[in-house]
Amino acid sequence: MKNNSRIHVRILRFFVLVAIALGITFSTATCASNERGVDLTESSVGLSQQMTGMGNSADSGEVIQIWWSQGFLPEENEVISKIVSDWEIESGYQANLVLLPDSAIIKDIENAIEESRAPDVFFSFAADTNLIPQLAWNGELADVSDVIQVHQDEYFETALQSVFYQNQTTRTRSYYAIPFGQNTIHLHYWKNYLEDAGLAADRIPSQWNEFWQFWQTAQEQLRTVGNTSIYGLGLCLSNLGTDTFWPFEQFLEAYGVEVVDENGRLQIDNAEARAGIAAVIEQFTSFYTEGYVPPAATTWTDSGNNSSFLEGQVLMTANSTLSIPFTQRQPDNPYNEMSTDLYFDRIHTIPWPQKPDGGAMQSVLSIKQLALIDHSEISETRTQAAKSFLEYFSRDAVVDQYLQTATKGRIFPVIAELFSNPFWNNPDDPHSSVALAQYQGETRPSYQVFAPAYSQVLQDNVWADAILQVIEEGVTPEEAADEAIARIQSIFAGWL
Repeated sequence: MKNNSRIHVRILRFFVLVAIALGITFSTATCASNERGVDLTESSVGLSQQMTGMGNSADSGEVIQIWWSQGFLPEENEVISKIVSDWEIESGYQANLVLLPDSAIIKDIENAIEESRAPDVFFSFAADTNLIPQLAWNGELADVSDVIQVHQDEYFETALQSVFYQNQTTRTRSYYAIPFGQNTIHLHYWKNYLEDAGLAADRIPSQWNEFWQFWQTAQEQLRTVGNTSIYGLGLCLSNLGTDTFWPFEQFLEAYGVEVVDENGRLQIDNAEARAGIAAVIEQFTSFYTEGYVPPAATTWTDSGNNSSFLEGQVLMTANSTLSIPFTQRQPDNPYNEMSTDLYFDRIHTIPWPQKPDGGAMQSVLSIKQLALIDHSEISETRTQAAKSFLEYFSRDAVVDQYLQTATKGRIFPVIAELFSNPFWNNPDDPHSSVALAQYQGETRPSYQVFAPAYSQVLQDNVWADAILQVIEEGVTPEEAADEAIARIQSIFAGWL
């Protein structure tokens, strides 16, 4: 059993290193050709003429600018290039598609706005967390309610809520982005390691405290049979990315802590909220201080838990997409037997446990969005052309094509009709079937939708800093909670 696990780890390490090498090679090659990104089209895109009633951008000589997060694999970039090209052919409009590294695109957009050279349309995987709520608040995005209206009945309610932003200039809420994808925190574990520990998958508890204790017990039992290097839990505890605050937000949800209400008002200046935040910090940090999380977790970036899990260093982990199991989702043929075994038999995805009070868990969603910079004062034709692209991209078939090809299913659609597609609704898939049930259950938007100031809370990693204070500085969870609350209140005061 011990030898099989060691062989398993060696094989996994090979897969992980190859995947990382391919990603770095492609990213370096594309970025080297152009420091600011890859310009894929000199002309490119068309818009649905029904939305304009005006001459198109080809007639006026204008070309809209589309900035998009650059993918690591060729097909990720090819699919958006094809979508843009197909739109151009249908509508007669033109666009210039520029691909920018996801790590740089938000800063590039902010700089471009300051320098009056902003794109018309943009997409970044992280923009819903910080950039879009802030731009909407500042009145720098175009109102796209007319585009939303075309497909409004097709969207899930949480998706619509997630693009209904506050504008401090008009002092009203409206639709300032187009939703098209969703992701949330999923839980994955190694079935074969669980069996090595003498535990069965059907014995995983559904109660909150018992659930987390189960993985600690599994670690202890694995140590007794000779696997001394594996940890029960792969929770990120660093302030170097986003993989700490997403699970932490889910823990806050479990403990019934409402940080912001739907009117954008803070709800943490009371004893009950303080106690809930302190309880979450205490549980989160206890996993680490009691030795059930790898020491390196305090310095992980967003890929840290992925690599640690795939290399067999942790038994269970939480991740904000299905990217971990999907590294092993390959065509079923003799060449991919190992990947097929990992995907269907060894790696398992499971639902979140019930809340401590026994209630069902509500998933906090991150909604992927397309946004349009407001250039209406410069050119109404350009704005209408850009809206036409948004409408085209929002069509069921186009969104489905993009999500399947570019994200490989890591990001789920927000259009109810697409959930009947076998690609998304496959009961035989041990990962996407669990994710589908999660998206069909109780969900809510992240708090920055209701209060853009919360985007700064996430950007400043307030929750991760509170965790590290306990782990590295020895402060109590209550003290860390008090400082986090004070920081959040200060941030919100600066947005008034």
